[in-house]
Amino acid sequence: MKNLGLKMILPIAFGAILFTSCKKEECHECHYDKDGAEIELGEKCGSELENLEASGFNEGGTNYTVHCHEH
Repeated sequence: MKNLGLKMILPIAFGAILFTSCKKEECHECHYDKDGAEIELGEKCGSELENLEASGFNEGGTNYTVHCHEH
């Protein structure tokens, strides 16, 4: 009887973990380069990450290319 309980609980637990992990947004640390220095922007996720990489970061009228993936 004890063995039957484990056979039922394990697939349910695995399915729950798989389901919740699929909904997790992708996040990465982001930075841009300014005068040879890396300026950290912190961790960005989802659409904020996509927009930042596509549009860059504006500071003082200058647009900098943003890098958001591990090197």
